[in-house]
Amino acid sequence: MTARYARNEATQVLQRCRQSSAPIDVKAVARELRLQVVEKPLGDASGLLITGDGRALICVNSVGETPQRQRFTIAHEIGHYVLRHQFEKGEHVHVDRGNFISARNARASAGIDSKEIEANQFAAALLMPAQLVEAEAAKLVRDGPLLDQHVAMLARTFDVSEQAMTIRLSSLGLGGL
Repeated sequence: MTARYARNEATQVLQRCRQSSAPIDVKAVARELRLQVVEKPLGDASGLLITGDGRALICVNSVGETPQRQRFTIAHEIGHYVLRHQFEKGEHVHVDRGNFISARNARASAGIDSKEIEANQFAAALLMPAQLVEAEAAKLVRDGPLLDQHVAMLARTFDVSEQAMTIRLSSLGLGGL
């Protein structure tokens, strides 16, 4: 699997869920995919994907996380689910009757875990679809680079952090960021 495949899957999910304007309603996407989202204190974890018995649940940390971070976490966990990472060999914690929990670990934080990279690429493409980002950026800037205030405006439009928007703009080759 590749990052490009992950981004393409996000595009297909957006089409299937009829999400075509910013900000993407990530909880509506989860509902459409029959994923329940629960907000609970999770300590150091931002989120978890729990699967088993034909059901799936996303837990997102309700303490100390901004709404934008929670949205990205939900999109990230949807990515794990859509990309079927919970069924691949790897670091999973086996929990009662065949349930599996996929959580971030040290390899994920270091940016070397391919599943985490794919889930991040999926989340970015889900929350900040290339076509929408390009169209919104074009409205802000006719000539020249995107400035910090443009990045902030785009982040608000897509309800993501400025850091996430900066990374997405860079990956799309916009603004010379």
